[in-house]
Amino acid sequence: MPLILETAPVNDPVTLEEVKEHIHVDFNDEDARIADFIKAATQRLDGRDGSLGRCLVTQTWNLTLDRFASEIAIPLPPCQSIDAITYVDPDGVTQTLAPTEYQAFALGTVEGAKVRPAYGKSWPTIRNVPEAVTITFTAGFGDDPEDIPEPIRTAIKMRVGHLFEHRESVVIGSGFITETPDGAEDFVRDHKTWSF
Repeated sequence: MPLILETAPVNDPVTLEEVKEHIHVDFNDEDARIADFIKAATQRLDGRDGSLGRCLVTQTWNLTLDRFASEIAIPLPPCQSIDAITYVDPDGVTQTLAPTEYQAFALGTVEGAKVRPAYGKSWPTIRNVPEAVTITFTAGFGDDPEDIPEPIRTAIKMRVGHLFEHRESVVIGSGFITETPDGAEDFVRDHKTWSF
C-alpha cells in the first residue's frame, strides 16, 4: 500500500512568529534556523512517516493498491476529500472512476474516511497487475495553522523550543533529534492513529 505525497502543505502548523514568541526570541538572526526546527518538529508528527499517523495541514496523497477491497480505509486522517480514483482496466488502459460510482464517508473525521462502491454499484473489473488502483485524496485539519488542534501546535512549539535551546547538538536532516521535551508527548497522545 504505497503512499506518495502529491502536493505538500503550503503552510506549517505553527508560524515563525508564534514560535519566536514561545521561545522568547525577538531578533531575526536565528529565523532560518528556527524555520528549520519547525520543519523538523513537524516532520516528527506529520504525514506518512510522522508519529501521529495523520496529516496536519492540507496536503494531497496518492494511495496505490493492487485491487479494490469491498471497503477501503483511507490512511492519514482527517481526509477532506476523495479527489480521484483511477484503475487499470482489463485492456491495460488507465481509467478514472466517475464520482457517482463510489461513496466516501466519514470525511473530515479524526477516525478516518472510507470509500466503497455507491449503492447498487460494484467496483469495476481491473487488470491483475500490481498497483492497479490509485486513490488521490486530500487530508489534513485545514489550510491554516489555526485549523490544527492546539495540543498539536503546542507540542510542535515545545519541540522547537527544545531544539533551539540545544541547537549546537542537533543536526537537521539526519533523521535524529534529541529526546522529546517533557510533556510534549502528552499533548499529542490523543491525536495518534493506531493500526493493528
